[in-house]
Amino acid sequence: MKILIYLFISVFITLTLTSAVQKASDNLKSITLQSTDKNVGSVSLKQSADIISARLKLFGLNVSEVKVSAEKGQVVILLPAKTDISGFEGLLTSKGEVCLYETYTQTEIFGLLKPDNQLFKLLTSDQERKDSSDPRVGCTNSDNKMKVNEYLQSAVPLSNCKLFWGNKSEKSGYCLFALKTNMEGKPLLVRSDIESVAMITGMDPVDRKILIRLNPAAVNIFADATEKNLNKAIAIVIDNQVYAYPVVKSSIIGGEIEVTGSFTKSEVNYFPALFNSEQLPVSFKLLK
Repeated sequence: MKILIYLFISVFITLTLTSAVQKASDNLKSITLQSTDKNVGSVSLKQSADIISARLKLFGLNVSEVKVSAEKGQVVILLPAKTDISGFEGLLTSKGEVCLYETYTQTEIFGLLKPDNQLFKLLTSDQERKDSSDPRVGCTNSDNKMKVNEYLQSAVPLSNCKLFWGNKSEKSGYCLFALKTNMEGKPLLVRSDIESVAMITGMDPVDRKILIRLNPAAVNIFADATEKNLNKAIAIVIDNQVYAYPVVKSSIIGGEIEVTGSFTKSEVNYFPALFNSEQLPVSFKLLK
């Protein structure tokens, strides 16, 4: 009789533990990041895992676990099952390089590329309704984006200009931006010129802004640039992709930049979470 009781207790405990594990599994989703670098060591992967975990927490996510699979060169993230990663996917894979660029106006873009340029034929653009300060060359869908990239790889590089894509928009798709560089091909400011990035709200919680504070050495550089670029856009670029392109409304002399717009909570939290963590030492792609 005792043996039967012990067996019953053992089976009951096993079933209970199995049920608990299954329930935990049902409440989580696994996201795998694959390193695209060669000969990545466990130290770099562990460092990357810690940085990604910090980014997600700064973004406001409850991260269950971030694990490293050194033999596969992978980082595995466990998040609540209902988490939609579309709004913060870049936090998982972006190196975190941040730059600010002056931009070209519509008239300047036409002068650079000429109206009969093949690039204009590959992109859709409604020039009449665009603001003259709009730095977009044009937009396209995901399928045609590959053709544009192929053309850009074979085209002669433009002097003092870089062409970068922006984030995907439901309305416009993928848009290509024309950004100004100096004689050495450098941007206006780089990450080391920025002291901090924070999200701030006004009296209305829906009024969300991004506050960028510059290091002292960059204050005069940016003040001169904003004076020369009144009513023109300054592009914020993350890993060679345009994150935002606010228009300069007045000279900014104090080194504090307020970026306003119709930001969602996810959009406004993304940049501070990325900037206020370290840059990733490893390149990753998301396995789907």
